Amino acid sequence: MILWLLFLIVVIRIFPKPSYLRKLAWGSLGGSITGFQNFLKDGLTILGNAKEEGNGVPTAFFLFFFLAMFTSFVGLLFLAACMKRFDATYSSAMFVVSFVLSASFMSAIHYNTFQHLDNVDDLFLYPVGLMVLFYGATILITPSLTICFAGEDDLLEDESIAEPPDSPIAGVGNRERLLSK
Repeated sequence: MILWLLFLIVVIRIFPKPSYLRKLAWGSLGGSITGFQNFLKDGLTILGNAKEEGNGVPTAFFLFFFLAMFTSFVGLLFLAACMKRFDATYSSAMFVVSFVLSASFMSAIHYNTFQHLDNVDDLFLYPVGLMVLFYGATILITPSLTICFAGEDDLLEDESIAEPPDSPIAGVGNRERLLSK
């Protein structure tokens, strides 16, 4: 997981600003960091075992608790940095996808999640859920087109609502085009 985070940071540093790969790396970095949620579960497991044994709270609990807060906060900072650079819809969709993927990878490696999928429904629905997530994110990150419904053509031709050509907002498309100027 650390190699993945280092790869994303290298892509952000090396690739040029209008690069799609750089945009993808910015979108994925915050969710990938936040996906380290094993610290929270492991900390609670340590606390539960200590209470069962009648011992005090071990110092490992405080370390895991701190790491759980730290990864969540840093991930949100990277999400905010991504939202400053790119569209908020794109940023939040990429954050959620990378969060779910990194949490799934961490749980598969750390907790053997796939061994606990007992019946055929579980084996089918887990990948289907991930595919639905990917499809929804694809819809959100794809640039939207202006859709004109029947009967609205005359509104587009009405010059009273059009911006003058010398207006600062005339012909302005998305936020990324504004930021690249």
